[in-house]
Amino acid sequence: MNIGLVLHPERARATAVAEEVVVGAAARGINLVAADEGAAALAGVEAGDLESTELMLSIGGDGTVLEAVKQALPLGIPVLGINLGRVGFLAEIEESHLDETLDRIEARDWAVEDRMTVKAEIEDGPTVHGLNDIVISKRMFNRLATLAVTVDGAAFRTYRADGMVVASATGSTAYSFSAGGPAVDPRLRALFMTAVAPHSLFSRTLVFEPDRVLGFVAGSDRPVGVEVDASDLGELRAGQAVQVTNGDTDARFATMGARRFPHTLQHKLGLDGD
Repeated sequence: MNIGLVLHPERARATAVAEEVVVGAAARGINLVAADEGAAALAGVEAGDLESTELMLSIGGDGTVLEAVKQALPLGIPVLGINLGRVGFLAEIEESHLDETLDRIEARDWAVEDRMTVKAEIEDGPTVHGLNDIVISKRMFNRLATLAVTVDGAAFRTYRADGMVVASATGSTAYSFSAGGPAVDPRLRALFMTAVAPHSLFSRTLVFEPDRVLGFVAGSDRPVGVEVDASDLGELRAGQAVQVTNGDTDARFATMGARRFPHTLQHKLGLDGD
């Protein structure tokens, strides 16, 4: 049995936990295949073909899970995250359950949950997929971005704001949430558009069917940047557009039933008190 391994590149604890995983996996006859440079540097981890893997194991926080999803998405491999971060909406497994998790991996005892992704098509530029969100935002600290928004090609409205976020349900608890958007069950399929600090009395999140195409055209006066899952794609020139819709391929998450979304909200956001 082969599983891929991704770990946080600059966190000593991630390396220590990964070394425990290497020992535990070897004892169970599980082969580990490196999916990034951090994993490749570990003794006992192969530099093999990820297409041969049945599972991608992420060790770190939610950012590490996003990196694992980037590697796994084109291969259709499910991702399982071991959480070493502070929040950990995406990483299901806590470090204290490591041995039990390896036992269940050996037994192939997991279910797969599909998650909608988002896709950005930049005019005269690349098409990219993300799990959480597409962000179009200002590049000048003291100037708002001007963005003309279209829905399925029809003019909708022009926003002046720090930026716009289009999130999947999975990404609703990331940047979208900090901008005032709702926390949404990640199994839902929809696009959530939220303005970041808009210069307007209207600041509500708008929810669209997943196959709607949301267009954003950069104004002529100020530069704006585009990010996918916090990775910078560069700037839009004046009049250049980016189209955002649901992704062509779902991300796949392995789950061992360790927690469900209501419990995650309670635990991570401190909602379990009176």
